[in-house]
Amino acid sequence: MRTHRIAHISAFRAGPNRELFEQGVLQLQELKHWLEQGNESPYAAWKAVKGETKIRGLVAGELNRRGKTLFRCAQENEFPNRQRPDIWLLNNDVPAPVPIELKVLDEGWSGPKLCERLRNQLVGDYLREDGAECGIMLLVWQGRAAAKQWRIDGKLVSLDELADALKRYWSSIANNYPGVSAIDVVVIDLTRRASKADD
Repeated sequence: MRTHRIAHISAFRAGPNRELFEQGVLQLQELKHWLEQGNESPYAAWKAVKGETKIRGLVAGELNRRGKTLFRCAQENEFPNRQRPDIWLLNNDVPAPVPIELKVLDEGWSGPKLCERLRNQLVGDYLREDGAECGIMLLVWQGRAAAKQWRIDGKLVSLDELADALKRYWSSIANNYPGVSAIDVVVIDLTRRASKADD
């Protein structure tokens, strides 16, 4: 596991909001790896949790544990523009938080609706605050619903292809949002560890 740690985000070369974003993405990717492939993965417990609110609590708890001096993680705190992201990352040296929009895919999210949430909620609402320029969409698949595909920009994509498809969608509209420097999408598949255990 990568152990990159620093104490003060204010000294980052790429700008504090961008570096906070990159650290958030790094920790989410490590969380994804732990849940999907780790020998001590609690994937079964995470699969059994019902409701986005409880999944949000699990994610926020892990991010707080992993972020340590890099950031702290809050849930559904209200921005000055009265918007409430699912999770946001904060650091005292960074003027604007980084929002994380969480969706549990088993709850019926279609491809067009995911694109709409990325465009209108994550970018259009949460990144309107002064200094906010980066956001993360986190998608969790528990396997409670039948395996499915999502239609993104007219093309059906599988779960393994979903993150890249949504990133391509963002790239296709990014010029319309010059104040946003980066969006990332992370998909956690809680059935992947179970399938490895069955092999």
